[in-house]
Formats: sequence, structure tokens, C-alpha cells
Amino acid sequence: MTSTLTDTLRNLRWPLVAVLAVAALPLVAQPLAGSSNLEQLLAAADSARVSYNWSVALDNYQQAYDIEEDEDLLPLIAQMNYELRDVAAGIRGYTRAFRKTEALDSTNNIHRFYFGRLLKMDRQYDEAVTYLQNFLQFNRDSVLGILARAEIEGARLYRDAPTETGEVELELIDRSVNTVWSEYSPVLSPDGNSLYFATVKATSPVELVDANDSEKFIRIFRSEKSEEGDWERPEPLEAEVNRPGVHTANPNVSADGRRLYYNRLLMNSNKVAQAKIYYSDVDDDGWKSGNPVSGINSDDYLALQPATGELFGNEVLFFVSDMPGGFGGYDIYYATYEGDGRYGSPVNLGETINTVGDETTPFYFDGTLYFSTNGLPTMGGTDLFYSTWNGSNWSAPTNMGPGFNSSVDDQSLSIYNEGLVGFMTSNRPGEGRSVKSQTCCDDIYAFEVPRLYANLVVGLFNTDRQPLNNGTIELQPIRNGRPVGSGSQKTRDDGNRFDFGLDLETEYSIVASHPGYFPDTVELSTLGLQESKSFEQVFFLRVDPSTIPVYDTIQIEESIALENILYDLDKSDIRPDAEGDLQVLADLMKEYPDLVIELSSHTDFRGQDRYNESLSKRRADSARRWLITKGGIEAARIKFAGYGETQPLVVSERLSQRTGGVFTAGDTLSEPYINALPTNEQKELAHQLNRRTEFKVLEGPTEIIIRRDIIERVIDGANRNGNPKPAAGPSLPDSISPMSSLHGKPAAEVAGLPVLVFEQRNIDLGAVRKGEQKSFTYSFINRGSVPAKVMLIQACDCTTVTHDDSKVYQPGERGTIAVTFDSTEKEEAETLGIDIFLEQSHPNGRPVTEMIEYRFDITE
Repeated sequence: MTSTLTDTLRNLRWPLVAVLAVAALPLVAQPLAGSSNLEQLLAAADSARVSYNWSVALDNYQQAYDIEEDEDLLPLIAQMNYELRDVAAGIRGYTRAFRKTEALDSTNNIHRFYFGRLLKMDRQYDEAVTYLQNFLQFNRDSVLGILARAEIEGARLYRDAPTETGEVELELIDRSVNTVWSEYSPVLSPDGNSLYFATVKATSPVELVDANDSEKFIRIFRSEKSEEGDWERPEPLEAEVNRPGVHTANPNVSADGRRLYYNRLLMNSNKVAQAKIYYSDVDDDGWKSGNPVSGINSDDYLALQPATGELFGNEVLFFVSDMPGGFGGYDIYYATYEGDGRYGSPVNLGETINTVGDETTPFYFDGTLYFSTNGLPTMGGTDLFYSTWNGSNWSAPTNMGPGFNSSVDDQSLSIYNEGLVGFMTSNRPGEGRSVKSQTCCDDIYAFEVPRLYANLVVGLFNTDRQPLNNGTIELQPIRNGRPVGSGSQKTRDDGNRFDFGLDLETEYSIVASHPGYFPDTVELSTLGLQESKSFEQVFFLRVDPSTIPVYDTIQIEESIALENILYDLDKSDIRPDAEGDLQVLADLMKEYPDLVIELSSHTDFRGQDRYNESLSKRRADSARRWLITKGGIEAARIKFAGYGETQPLVVSERLSQRTGGVFTAGDTLSEPYINALPTNEQKELAHQLNRRTEFKVLEGPTEIIIRRDIIERVIDGANRNGNPKPAAGPSLPDSISPMSSLHGKPAAEVAGLPVLVFEQRNIDLGAVRKGEQKSFTYSFINRGSVPAKVMLIQACDCTTVTHDDSKVYQPGERGTIAVTFDSTEKEEAETLGIDIFLEQSHPNGRPVTEMIEYRFDITE
């Protein structure tokens, strides 16, 4: 079993990390068409799996499962998605497999390893560690044990690693180069005008690729740089390099630009049967016919990914091989050039560089070797590392860190121009296009290392120096204390560290917030930096006492008002906004299983006495039936009664505070009292408070401890019930949009600010032809009690906004914002936001902001 598992791991993983396109792409043969024969499907699936036809295997395993629903197939289906680097589908599949098939013991233990790797690629680091540790409990393979422990160490090391950094700027290069298929091994000509890489160029984005189809072989392409600096449409190299009937990959150009090294591959189905290194010299007519490199190639092992370099003062060729005597699946070797295309015997770079995993994609630049590996602790799948040569030894490999590396596979780094610019490949999700999933296929990224950069690391703690998860950090560029440009905001529930890349010559405001704590703000500046700097800011937030739960004791025969179980006039139906309080009551009764209660309902005094009594009984019975049918409470534990208008509410101290002092503690909301109130708004609020439901403990514990905020909710003009707030000026909206900075703010703060209520904040433009312009309008009304004035409106370059910023909107006054969208530069569907900054500010000095947005689909 040990050797089988090791061989399985080595055989299944290397095509993805060796960037040969063959197995990483969905290279498939035609599956069985219309077959319902289970044995045939399984035989086809197994045959495809051993020959690396992951797509065919996946399709046939799925068809077989659909016929018989054999749960033993679930791990195999998930594994095929793992091999195809469909991270999301693989995680869904393994989650289902482990839920349904708990007997995934030592016989299927390898799937725990694959699942752990997938979870790590999805940045679910804690869950990944759990599955990898479970894998180690059953594992008996020493190589897999080393790799699993490296994965665990990587998950722990990079759990809180930033996802962005100012130390490197990556850019997905032009779509004329990157396609839905994978692109591999990008290298630059010495003059910087030609980019070489390998790929399969299918004629259709949805076309399936067969590795043995002579029209769709992997070939080396060249893209020329235009005068504007863009990469033009690539063309395949001539037949002298791209020999017909042979896959050609992994280009590398010598430092003088006179020689091109590359691989020619022979395939057995989708499995590489032979890989040899060739070279072509150049003359005025282009690249000459390829010749095999002497001294390196062999029929007994694979020789892959050539890269020129220098050691001990001699020209050498680095390459990757699985030749016998190495340290793992694929190791990096070098051979010294002896002239006339001949090289000396291959030399393993040793255990400082090579591990039991796979080391691939070497590139040498100015005394440093860059390569990728899955045998060291990584951020995700395969990471980029570097090691320096001191003339006699290699340094311990160093992870190239965030920016270069992501949670998935990062490979094939090549570097130029004093080490400040270069290229790499990655299957990270984002702007790239892929034939199967966001993470299935590699794209080429260009990068630049700024000579001067700035980063920010923020730590969030309480005053007891305990880390605070679930916090938010907002980074906003400012000028003269006012926001300019678009800021960024990060919230995380799995840590208290936040990383940002900073722009130079910029001032920032940093706001730290956390539920239950007072926010804090600091400012920093990158103005005048003379050298790169990493800023560190630690926040110690103070607890907001008003958020600390207060507990009350409920005693036998004490009536407790459920203030959110209110009813519409002349109605007994349970409103949706009442279900939360009823669920709380159901949970309380489950916590105290011997509790017996009385539910009592009340009406206002409008209507006939007998009718009100009947209505209140219907209301109490509605609440009782909800607790029985939806809350799961036994009917015998709930009594109910209707008191009509006979027991008007007596205002408590807390209710007086929550209604802004409109009602005084001890007031009874009787008919004479309500009729004497000065405004209809206050009268309606009193009527609604009378239309209430209460519960009383009849039997069970003599005392019950319950949080006060559960049994008495805040009642204000912006709560979810839509109760009116007695206030001067126009009333506040029923609910403030989450797209407003006023959302969730205390009523007292909102009352002194303008509140823009939009008729529509989200506009769907539907299908828009590329190059077409669309115009539309947002309408709003100032529902606040003070005037509103727009200070700044920000949107992307494709969005033109028209508005009179000198206009002042009085309370109750309406306004419009006109927008024109230009789709010329758009390639795919997007949702775009427009930020509106008002002159008025929150108590913390931040302006009131409103956001509107629109979405579109792009058609040709």
C-alpha cells in the first residue's frame, strides 16, 4: 500500500505543477455516448483516470453515480475535480462524500489528503488542518506523511498572511495572449519585444481537447510588443520548432537571444511517455530546426523545463527530471555546457533545494534560482520560492510571499531588468478566463517590483490585549481631512490581522470598528517617503457599555410584554416581524422544559368591546399555534387568553426611554390618555403598543434569567416594525438602506442628519452591446430633518455622473442623479458602484455616504 499511495501521488500531481498543459487542461476523449451500462461506464472511467483523462473520468463516474447512487463513487468524483483544479466543485464533492460515507478509513485515506489540500487552496486553513491531521492518523506512507505535515505547517504559517502587498504589482496580461485554456512557461526575449509561451489554441472556447489530435497539439507561441506597449495576437513558431505530431512546450531563451531551448513530448493517451530537451539556433530567417541536447536526454526518464544559467563560472542548463536517485517525484538538476550542443552528466541540486515533493519550473537570474514546489510549506497549492548561490552552496529556499503566491498554484516565474519586472503563471481566481472553473487553468501575469513601496499591517485588540475577530478596518485616502478617491474596507471573522498595500504620496485615515466596541481612528501618511516602509498600527478598542447584555429575572405570575409581537389594525395574523420574538420564546421554553405559560393578547380601544375581546383571543391563539407548529412546543404547555381593551399598557421606565420620553414611566395608555395626546403620530404609536401580546409564567421554575434585550426591543423610527418616531420635521424612513452609512446608527444620531431615500438603488441595465452607451437616472428624497448637500460623487471611468453639486435639498425635497455608462472597455458582466459623499458628517467626522449601483451584461 505504501508504494502504491506514493506512486499515485507522484503520478497524479506532476502534470499540474510541471506546467505541461497536458493533464492540467481538460484533455479528453469522447465518453461513452448514451450508454446506461454501469460496468461499461465504470471501466471507461477507470481507464480514463489512469491515463490522466480527468474530464472523461469525471463524466463517466458521474453518470455511473446517477444510475446507482453508489456512495463509493463520491470520493472519486471529488478527486477528479481536485485533479482538474476545480476547487469549489472538489470541496462540495468531498463535503458530500465525507458526510455520506463516514467509513472513509485507511482504505480511502488518500482522499482526506486531497480534501485537506483543496480546503487549503480555498483558504479554509483550520478545516484543512483538521482533515490533514485525520489523514496522518491512518497514514503509513512516509512520503505522504512528510507532505501532509508540510501542508499543515503551511496552513499555520500563512493562515493570517495578507492577500495583497505593495511589494509587487501583478497584472493579467492581454486576452489576446491569455485564453480560456492554460498558458505556460512565459519567457521574454533579451530585447524585451517578444514573449514566448506554450499553450493549446482550440478553435472554440467550449471545445474539448484531445492530446492525440494533431490539430490541437501543445505548441510554442510568440507575441510581439506593439509600439503602444501591448502584446499583440500570438502566432505559433514555425515547424522547425513546433514539429507536427509532437507536443512542444516549456520555452527558454538564452541570455544572448541566439538559442531557444524547449521540450518535445510524446504522449500515451494524456500521459507523458517521453520528454526530451531540444534547442534551436537562430539566423536571419528565424529559428533553425531543433536538435536534441546531448548528455541529458534519455528514454529512461523525463527531462523537462530547461533553463539556462551559470555555476562555477560555467554555462549550465537547469532542468527538471524524475530520473532515479532523486529526492522525490521531480527534482531540479543542472548539467554543464561543454560546447556543440553537448552537456556533462546531470547533477542533482541536492536536498537543500529538492524535497520528497515536486520541484519544477526553474529559472536562474543573477545568482538566484527561482522555482516552484509543493514539497515545502506553502500558502496554498504550489508556491514560488527562491534560493541564492554563494559560489559553493545554495541558501535555504525562501517563500516569495503574498502577491507572487496565492492560495492555489503559482509557477513559472521568469525575471528581467535588474529583477524588477517579469512574468509568472497562476490559476488564482479573478479576472482570468477558464474553460471549466475559476481555478482550473493557468494564465500569464506580468509583474513589477516597485523600487519604493509602502505596506500597512493592522492588528485589532481590546484593552485587555485580547485579539478581536469579526472586526472591520476601513482605509480611506484623505486630503485636508476630507475623503478623496475610493477607500477600501476589510472585515474578517477568522483573525485580527489586516494587510493593505499603500499608494505613495498619499494621506490616509484608518478607522477600526468592532460590534460592541467604540471605534477608533488614526491617520498616516506616505508623503515624502525616501525608502520602502511597512507601517504597523495596533488598535486597542474600548468596550461600549451600552452593548453589554443586561439580564432580568422573570418570576411566577409576572407578565412580560413581547414588544415586537404587534398586530395590524383589525388583524390577528402573525406578522413576519413577530416571528423573531416567538422563536425566542420557543427557545426559552425548550431551555426550561417544565415551563408552562399563558399567552395573552390585547387590543386598542377602537371597536366594540365584545369584538375586541374576540379579536384578542384570536391573536393569542395565532401566537399559540405558531409556537406549536413552528416552534415545536407541546400544546399542553401553552394557555391563552384575550383581554380585549380591558388592560391598557402601563409604560415601564425602559419603554419610556425607548420612545424618546413621549410616554412617562407609570402612564397608562387608556382611552382618555391617548385622546389627550397632541399629535396623531403619538396617538397611533400608543394604539400599536396596546395591540400587544404578553406571556406569563404559570408553572415551572420560580425564577428564569433572560437577557433584557430579548424581551424588550428598542422602539424607534428606524426599527424593523416601521413604528413612527415622534419627531419634528419629516419622519424618518421605515428602514435605512444598508447602502447608506446611516444604516444601523442610533436614532439620536440619525435625527440630526440628512437621510437620502432612493426610489431605486440598484438598476439592472440588462444586455448592453459592447461600445454602447446607456443613460439612466436615480431619484431620491431627503427624509431627514436637516438640509442635504452633495460634496462629491465618485464612480469608475466608464461612468459619467451629472448632478448640480451646488444644490441644497431641504427636508422633504426631491432630487435626481443622471448617469451615463460607456461599455467600450468592458468585456464581461459587472456590477458597478457610485459613491455619494454629503457635506454633513457623523459625530466621528466621517461624511454621510450613500451608495447606488448598476449592473449589466455585455453582448457583442
